[in-house]
Amino acid sequence: MCGGDCNNVCEPGRSPFDINILGYRKGEDGEPEIVPEEAEIVLKIYNLYLSGYSVKQIKEYLEQNNIPTKKGKSQWGFNVISNILTNERYCGDMLLQKTFTENCITKKVKKNRGEMAKYFIANNHVPIVSSEMFKKVQREMSRRRGKRQTSDKGITSLGKYSGKFALSELLVCGECGSPYKRVTWVKNGVSRKVWRCLSRVEHGKKFCTQPRLWTKPNCTLQFAED
Repeated sequence: MCGGDCNNVCEPGRSPFDINILGYRKGEDGEPEIVPEEAEIVLKIYNLYLSGYSVKQIKEYLEQNNIPTKKGKSQWGFNVISNILTNERYCGDMLLQKTFTENCITKKVKKNRGEMAKYFIANNHVPIVSSEMFKKVQREMSRRRGKRQTSDKGITSLGKYSGKFALSELLVCGECGSPYKRVTWVKNGVSRKVWRCLSRVEHGKKFCTQPRLWTKPNCTLQFAED
């Protein structure tokens, strides 16, 4: 079994890393240096996520606003955004040996799930996001992963967080126990944002008879007539 990104350097202290990630470049002294315009994108991604955006919505935001990736591409991958949100290097820390080469002959690389020791280095380089912001994002990710299945028709899936609204997945139908979903309701040519029982949306009145809910100007909820 061969070592991974630790390169067999296990002593505490500063450690170099692959600087080819959004927000950083190699400085004249060889140390990581922040690229201001790229750092703004990283911060925007973190702020959008904490404001309630899902990874999908962040991807749409970046593409709609013509914000390029590190390689200058117009399309963002879901994994790229997720990696930015979970990479401890953005808060100045480093976790070494997250992967390792299982066989030095085949060069097969595996994710380190406890087979080898990992080494954490705090304050290794200049951060782009604060440690507190990074921790908030990790806590929010854990919270969203804990969400229950909200649809049996693929609108959302187990562990997925799909809305940026304050009441998303918090309103629960008192009749059938399904969560409410924010939709656009049109009546007499007038459209309005309302909350509807997801089971009724997908299966109709035979499954659930609860009417719609709409938000009044004073932020209270009121049943809307069908």
